[in-house]
Amino acid sequence: EAQTVNDSLLNKKRLINADDPSQFITRLEVFNELQHYDEGDFYLNQTILRGVVTFGKRFTTRVDIPLVYNSLANNTNLKQTGLGDITFRLLGYKALENPKGALTTSIEISLNTANSPILGKGKTLIIPMVTYTRVIPKEKILLAMTFQQAITLGGDETREDISFSKLQFIILKRWSQKAWSVLQPEAYIDYIHGGVSMNLRSRMVYAPKPRMNIYLTPSVGLFGDFIGRYQWSADIGIRYFLFRK
Repeated sequence: EAQTVNDSLLNKKRLINADDPSQFITRLEVFNELQHYDEGDFYLNQTILRGVVTFGKRFTTRVDIPLVYNSLANNTNLKQTGLGDITFRLLGYKALENPKGALTTSIEISLNTANSPILGKGKTLIIPMVTYTRVIPKEKILLAMTFQQAITLGGDETREDISFSKLQFIILKRWSQKAWSVLQPEAYIDYIHGGVSMNLRSRMVYAPKPRMNIYLTPSVGLFGDFIGRYQWSADIGIRYFLFRK
């Protein structure tokens, strides 16, 4: 968002930016992501409505509601379109903030709400997360590292449990008050089947108005057999910020 604030990591004016995980900003967001998987040669399309609400400067919550289409052919008349797994960020907390960086933590719940087995994971997950963010002001660059751990709480007993760690790096470069780019390599460590998988995500963002962002996210899967490793992915989205002057 093309606005500035005084209470930032640098204790000086800095662009308010929802791609910075240390900034808690109330907003509505809609995006559509198309993923292609080489194994089985199928597509997964998700249209996600996201709502984020902040409480003061240190607390936030989030909900993602996905509408999913899966092109995977099946002989059991499973629904290929419908509600996916709803995800709640129960609590996001800014544990530390100083001129050099910020440390945030959160706990997410992924619910087994999909209308069909091919539209969701079939499991309810709890996902604790921690993120460290650091700013390089002279280069107009922000660096961040996020660690998540997914743990199965229950769900369909006929489907295997899910257990993995996700490590994501964020490199945000601001080109102007209205444009920036984000590079996000992400690695998955699968504790059920073993092995490491990796995607490389990128994002180009433009802020045509102070309350609005539009963005495009082309991504590619690099290696690995984890279910979250696609062949390629692309999404387009829009954000609208609330309660801002």
